[in-house]
Amino acid sequence: MKTLHLAPEIVLSKDGWRLTLSPSAGGRVTSLSSSHDGKAMDWIVPMAEQCRQDGFPATVWPKAGIYPLLPFSNRIRAGKFSWEGLQLALPLHPGEHHAMHGFGHTAEWKLLDCDDSSAEMLYSHHAGEHGWPWAFEARQKIVLDAGALSMKLEFRNLSDDALPPMPLGAGFHPYFPRRFAQHVAFDALQLWHADAEHVATGVDEITAQHDYRSARAIAADDELTHYYGGWQRQASVADKQGNRIDISASPSVSHLVLHAPAMRDYFCIEPVTHVADAFNLAQAGLSNTGLQCLAHGHTFSCDVRLDFFDVTAIPE
Repeated sequence: MKTLHLAPEIVLSKDGWRLTLSPSAGGRVTSLSSSHDGKAMDWIVPMAEQCRQDGFPATVWPKAGIYPLLPFSNRIRAGKFSWEGLQLALPLHPGEHHAMHGFGHTAEWKLLDCDDSSAEMLYSHHAGEHGWPWAFEARQKIVLDAGALSMKLEFRNLSDDALPPMPLGAGFHPYFPRRFAQHVAFDALQLWHADAEHVATGVDEITAQHDYRSARAIAADDELTHYYGGWQRQASVADKQGNRIDISASPSVSHLVLHAPAMRDYFCIEPVTHVADAFNLAQAGLSNTGLQCLAHGHTFSCDVRLDFFDVTAIPE
């Protein structure tokens, strides 16, 4: 099993804010913290020191940091789908019956550019790798500001034009400290049903039980994995003290995953372009799956921004 090593981690900083990221370990953010009056606060679950020293198996990643999702997010049922005459079979995720989260976060990225507060990385996918017949490249740009983080993914289809256009999905997978689940708010139009293995099956209206238009808390013993469509691309999470994270995204990031496993120190709000198993659902005729289609030589981009509000840093 391939091991990903964080070293060398890249450090970005801006006015008391510090971010580390690892191109070699899936192009992921590994920590993000602020410092005020000598006190540090983690805004993203930081990668454990043992992982920093020893690395980790590529397909058994720590529940920490932020990693990119590409060329699909979440699950593809049984790792199989058909696309314009092609019958595709992707590797199943260990311990799962499905393909999961794409390939980018289990690969090494190349650092293209870096300064004190920003970095750009490249993932190159060769035709046929992981059963994916299209060649493409993905660029990820990360910009740290005082109290804000911007992340952008840009894709280019490099395949031979003999292949049909490439189906595509993307997104961002942050792990927020569970204390921020005291206040969770966002607006969406639809809730996708899912089976016991967290694969979407159909879509319906949002019931009161799963409605977050008015802020509500997620309890420590709640066990949630929900797929929302027609997300309005604005979300907010906060802790009991009022420290808050606002999440916003570009128009193509029209879906949202809310994942909160019971009794864990993290939860996830994942801005993504499509619902789980959109590849098969779209082929079955369902609309509003969010699945993208990228022609030969064309590009697609999506981005997300996190704004952080630290009440301890507000002058009295």
